[in-house]
Amino acid sequence: MEEDVHKAMKYQVWSSTPEGNHRLNEAYLESKAEKIPVFLLFSVNGSRQFVGMARMTSEVNFTDKCNHWVQDEKWMGKFKLEWLFIKDIPNREFKHILVPTNENKPVTNMRDAQEVPHEQGTVMLKTFKSYKADTSVLDEFEHYDNDEAKRKKAKAESFGRVAADSARKRGKGRGRGRRPQESQRADNNHDTCVC
Repeated sequence: MEEDVHKAMKYQVWSSTPEGNHRLNEAYLESKAEKIPVFLLFSVNGSRQFVGMARMTSEVNFTDKCNHWVQDEKWMGKFKLEWLFIKDIPNREFKHILVPTNENKPVTNMRDAQEVPHEQGTVMLKTFKSYKADTSVLDEFEHYDNDEAKRKKAKAESFGRVAADSARKRGKGRGRGRRPQESQRADNNHDTCVC
């Protein structure tokens, strides 16, 4: 989802599937030993374009998670990124790049965390460098920031209500319990993710 790419750009982190995270972590560790970078190519499903290229700058932390993603519960683990290019490039600019390790299909048919061989990756890097784009995810950054703020506010309010209800239930029969206002104030910070 483009919203998740926005978060990756904003917070300089990414997460893949559990299998993808393991593949990327292995690639990062191997490349670190050889002193070569691991580049990630970003495309949004159904968009018919690539939207950016980033360099992986850390190992995968398999136990940490960020609460940025549209489907928070789906993604576990994270790693840091440095963005090199943020621009929309239509798939037609890459269709001629065939990947022998993927049945000679175009690079545009690659899936999450699949490795692009060095030769084809170099061609993609040159395309990212030379392509003059008119648009990018950055054009919609304010829109996605506003959506994120609304989602976090709704989540915090929902969490605050649940915490307040829980506090009231715990307080029943004992004559005590945190007041709902205190519960909300204390739990609103829970949604903050430092990446």
